[in-house]
Amino acid sequence: MALLAMPVYGQQQDKKQQNTVALSGSLIDSEGEPLIEATVKLLSARDSQFVKGTTTNFDGVFKMAQIKPGRYILTASYIGYEPLDTTLRLGRTANVKLKPILMRSSSIMLKEAVVHGVKTPIKVMEDTVEYNADSYHTQPNAVVEDLLKRLPGVEVGTDGAITANGKTVSKILIDGKEFFSDDPQVASKNLPANMIEKLQVVDRKSNMARLTGVDDGEDETVINLTFKRGMNQGWFGTAETGYGTDDRYMASFNVNRFWNGNQVTLLGNFNNTNQLGFTDSNGNRFRRFGGNNGITESRALGLNFNVGKEDIIRIGGDVMWSNTDRKSITRQEREYLFSDYSTFAKINKYSRDRGNNFRGDFRVLWKPDSFNTLEVRPNFSLNFNKSRSTENTDYFNRYHEHASHNATGSNSDGDSYEFGGRIIYSHSFKNHRGRSFSLSSNYRYSNVIENESSFSDFIRLLEDDPDNEMDIPDKLDQYNDNKTWSNQIMGQFTWTEPLGDVSNGNYLTFSYRANYRWNNADKLVYNLPDDYDLGIYPPVTIGPGGSYIPVEPDPKYSNRYRNNYFNQQIRAGYRKVTKNANLEVGLALVPQMSKSIFLDNADKNIDRWVWNYAPFLRYRYKFSKQSSIQVNYRGQSSQPSMTQLQPVLDISNPTNQIQGNPNLDPSFNHNLMVRYQNFSMESQRSVMLMANIQMTQNAIISATQMYENGSRLTRYINVNGVWNGRLMNMFSMPFRNKKWSFSNHIFTNASRTIGYNNNQKNTSLTFMVSENPGITFRPDNFELELRPRYSLQTTHNTVQVQGNQTVHSYGGRFDGSYYTSWGLTLQTDINYSATSGYAAGYNTRTWLWNATLSQQFLKSKSLTLAVKVFDLLNQRSNIRRTVTANYIDDIEYNSLTRYFMVTLSYRFNSFGKGNRPDGFEEGGPGGRRGFGGPPPGHGRR
Repeated sequence: MALLAMPVYGQQQDKKQQNTVALSGSLIDSEGEPLIEATVKLLSARDSQFVKGTTTNFDGVFKMAQIKPGRYILTASYIGYEPLDTTLRLGRTANVKLKPILMRSSSIMLKEAVVHGVKTPIKVMEDTVEYNADSYHTQPNAVVEDLLKRLPGVEVGTDGAITANGKTVSKILIDGKEFFSDDPQVASKNLPANMIEKLQVVDRKSNMARLTGVDDGEDETVINLTFKRGMNQGWFGTAETGYGTDDRYMASFNVNRFWNGNQVTLLGNFNNTNQLGFTDSNGNRFRRFGGNNGITESRALGLNFNVGKEDIIRIGGDVMWSNTDRKSITRQEREYLFSDYSTFAKINKYSRDRGNNFRGDFRVLWKPDSFNTLEVRPNFSLNFNKSRSTENTDYFNRYHEHASHNATGSNSDGDSYEFGGRIIYSHSFKNHRGRSFSLSSNYRYSNVIENESSFSDFIRLLEDDPDNEMDIPDKLDQYNDNKTWSNQIMGQFTWTEPLGDVSNGNYLTFSYRANYRWNNADKLVYNLPDDYDLGIYPPVTIGPGGSYIPVEPDPKYSNRYRNNYFNQQIRAGYRKVTKNANLEVGLALVPQMSKSIFLDNADKNIDRWVWNYAPFLRYRYKFSKQSSIQVNYRGQSSQPSMTQLQPVLDISNPTNQIQGNPNLDPSFNHNLMVRYQNFSMESQRSVMLMANIQMTQNAIISATQMYENGSRLTRYINVNGVWNGRLMNMFSMPFRNKKWSFSNHIFTNASRTIGYNNNQKNTSLTFMVSENPGITFRPDNFELELRPRYSLQTTHNTVQVQGNQTVHSYGGRFDGSYYTSWGLTLQTDINYSATSGYAAGYNTRTWLWNATLSQQFLKSKSLTLAVKVFDLLNQRSNIRRTVTANYIDDIEYNSLTRYFMVTLSYRFNSFGKGNRPDGFEEGGPGGRRGFGGPPPGHGRR
């Protein structure tokens, strides 16, 4: 059998490259489906000596480079298919593309076959880190978040926020398509982990920059989930419900329909086990008193879709309703740092935050041809919030004497209505290769109304009363009527012009962006009369004849501002593209206008123009297909917020008074990142090294004036010398026998912060290093993984060196799974965590042990009954430390403790026998293998 080699294209190369050939092709089955990770080898026709080798990618494509002209034997092998070999002759054509190669299913029935293959756990490629999902086993019914927690370099916070290699993940994609817009937690907390074949962490330019081709200086880190092969046609989904001790409950479902590149997903999540199925954005709109801590009961329903005709026109989007009820109890100890002494505060707080949200994000992408692209993105959201809080603060002076006590309480009701949209059009000139332009526009409207009532009883225990016999109280009982409403409109134009012959890869880029925002804020504060019980707000008094007379706002606490911002960016750059290198460099001029009108006092108006510049640099060099280095630099200017600028004194909390500074300068941030990655196909070894440093000029910090009775006044000032740097290394490689694999993740961070207490400058230098190795053993019917960890954090202060502290955090995690041929699965994870160096009573030594025993039923094993236990030893605690140049905080908050739960889940699909994706062969997604069969990731390759 012989194949006809087809030359695709040729281009001028240097003399050395003219003597080699690049070969590519694809492997398909009888139905035209690509064969993934098939082995392809090129042998010498003369003596069958090995010349080159590779595996096919997700599209069944293989590529080999730098092959000398001559006669060769091409071999291909794939489990379950007949091996193929063919001869071919390569001439001096630079690039050769073969017709798709058909591989036929094997007709030989094997009595027994045990295959000991292995997929690469981690692969690093330029700006992408790719994880093989089957290398990180999770319990039955696990969601993507459970998988993320096991990936080296990826962290999931207590609020569900995802960071990868120190960067916040802004989106999760499904096979390259957006899934619930900018809320990655919808995918991480609702999609089953066993649907996923690969997980890619990608650092990329913004959506605007990718569409226009002109860098706008905005980067993002996203996660792309690749579904298992064959899951792009048909219905599939899961439904699960459970009930446990302490009235814990959960219920969730997801239904997915895929056909011809289209997708529709319906999902729901209801529980009181802190498994928020979405990002709770109310904290960014309203005064929520509990933060993200505590115990949350949540409910959510969502619909996501992406349909269209190939890539010509795509219509997608999502709508979602969510509801939360969070209760938080916090115990806090704070040490304020001064030159030769410290003062202390003990704070106890209870809060409850309830929210309802309904939002929609939509997208229309039209590509009538390869030269024109139009994208339209409308969105809206409705948000409602109710919060209440009580807080007790005891302040102790330098002699540890009880100086004051403050009791506060607040109730807040808020509504928010928002809508907006964005349009982007880009065009590439057909008759002038490399020339392109784009036009874009964005509009956003927001209206936030919030009403708050608060009280404060502040008692000075030491003032004029050494025996504490006649405590002096200060009472403050207020009603706040807050309203903010804003409009924002943006327009942008970009142009790309090639310099000379486009094949030389030289380009000039230009862009202009104008952004105008109207932001209006009214804060009206009313002092409530003693024993006020009329129930009318804003408050009133009873006048003659029983008429109601409105109470006037207190001018000391109230303010009404009309704020206008006009920001422009004029950006020019040069881009150079070669076979192995890509360079972008340029400069942006950023004029910014800020205007703030104080309706009640014209002397406090703010009106100013500031001109800034922002250089940028991106450079990438590829040593080979598996090895590359990147260097990125970005300078960016940012304006102070209006809260930081407004000179109105906010004394609604007598112990924490705040006043803005109208003389603040904009801060300028320098950001430099260097990243090197290398992947060895032969040893399956992955290495990544990344360094990042940020330095801020005119950084805006808090300057605090402390008083003996425990109250404080905070102002804002500009300082220099604030910086932060981190260094990260990731390594992964399987051992030769393919059952063992090793990985290691090292992370270091150093930062310098500046603070002022009582006009004394304190410089705080913090250094942290963490080590997180891991080793995994995967024999035939069970899996074991051990991942120890250790971190060291030191803090050095210039003002109070006796306050310098070193904190050690150490422990480890063990994961184990055992499977039987009759569908019984036992899985457990044990997490040991210990700390030293915290304040007395805050150091921990805890064991967190979770376990699951599950049994699959029905012929297809699609029904699963499971018994789960969370925190079997009942030792869970939540403690964290925050270190600044002004103070050190140790905080403990309430959390879920031990509970048992029985769950019942059902998986379904319509793929049909013989047409099921990998992982569905036995019992739907995540179906278990029979006794002696290979574990996930070790089967058909």
